Amino acid sequence: MIGFLDLLYKSVKGKAEKLSFFVYDYPNEVINMERRYLDSLRKSLLFRNMTDDDILNLIRSVDSNLKSFSKNDIIMRDRDLQKQMGIIITGKVHTAHVDANGNSNLMDILYPGDVVGVLSAVGRYPLHITATAQENGTDILFLTVESLLRDNVLTAPVQIRFLQNLTMVITQKGQRLTIKLEDSIRHSTREKLQDYLSGQYHKTKSRTFSIPLNRQDLADYLFVDRSALSNELCRMRDEGLIKFDKSNFELLVEMPISEQEEDPNT
Repeated sequence: MIGFLDLLYKSVKGKAEKLSFFVYDYPNEVINMERRYLDSLRKSLLFRNMTDDDILNLIRSVDSNLKSFSKNDIIMRDRDLQKQMGIIITGKVHTAHVDANGNSNLMDILYPGDVVGVLSAVGRYPLHITATAQENGTDILFLTVESLLRDNVLTAPVQIRFLQNLTMVITQKGQRLTIKLEDSIRHSTREKLQDYLSGQYHKTKSRTFSIPLNRQDLADYLFVDRSALSNELCRMRDEGLIKFDKSNFELLVEMPISEQEEDPNT
């Protein structure tokens, strides 16, 4: 299997914007890495407090490979046993659960630096989501961490730091799922919309923002019917709570803002 760094070396050869790093066990060779790849890895909680050389050496020490996906390609499928977790390098990914009746529930929207499939890769659990690329040129770095978790006695500081970060990634996933569960059991469509729009307000620090979802995706994310969602948005607009045009929203001063816990790991 061709490794991640080998693919990067080939994929960026001859391009103008490059960074060079020496990687241990890569004999007398300079690895050329396009800036956007390393920038995405730096964003990941998995590599917090790690230098560029640390990141590259860790990737080199485990089984890794880079795959590119087109829009709507399936990256991981519900009920599969996923031995590798994926770090999003470029593009955007949706994770969704489809129930027995074929209803799709959008669980999360992932961006460069985010991790997908970590609970399955670490815990050996079957997937309960399907991950789908939302853009052409969605690149995913897949890592097999089995050897670090179960096969080796860890002595390298880089590996120990990586496993500490991995613990925080899993904790963050659990927290997000808890919040998602709380949001899903709210009784009314308005409560769900208010919490979602409040979350966007807290994220952007502004009452004017664009959301990353179309109407159907937003309905799937909130576990509501699309028609009910559209009707409630119109009611909130008519009541002077919000203004909106497609995915652009403005929360007016009369709009109640739900409180939101700060994530200490962002």
